[in-house]
Amino acid sequence: MAKFENDSEDRKHRRDFNDLLVDAIDETLSEVLGHRVNQVFWYHFQAFLGINRDEMPQHLDTLFTALNTVFGVGGETIGRRIIRKLYAKGKVPLNYTDGRPLLEYIEELEQILTKDFMQS
Repeated sequence: MAKFENDSEDRKHRRDFNDLLVDAIDETLSEVLGHRVNQVFWYHFQAFLGINRDEMPQHLDTLFTALNTVFGVGGETIGRRIIRKLYAKGKVPLNYTDGRPLLEYIEELEQILTKDFMQS
């Protein structure tokens, strides 16, 4: 992560990115699975894994594993839709490559947005 002028800028940027990420996850799950299933999904993550919405950015590997476990090949499709939604929200074009781990896309976008934030 790049250095900011002060820690409060760094925390704000990270919080903004995390909010963008959680919104992309939430919206995608609602679009694909429906609002009720999305609510159940978040409930189960909290109840059984102890992970709430705000903590999800620190547990993305758990999210993608759960999606693949529950939905099989469809979990990978949902994961790709989350990535597409996240890049669209960040207003950054997505160059998708088959086989690339989904977490790499998220790390890449955060780096791009950090660079843009620092240059503005």
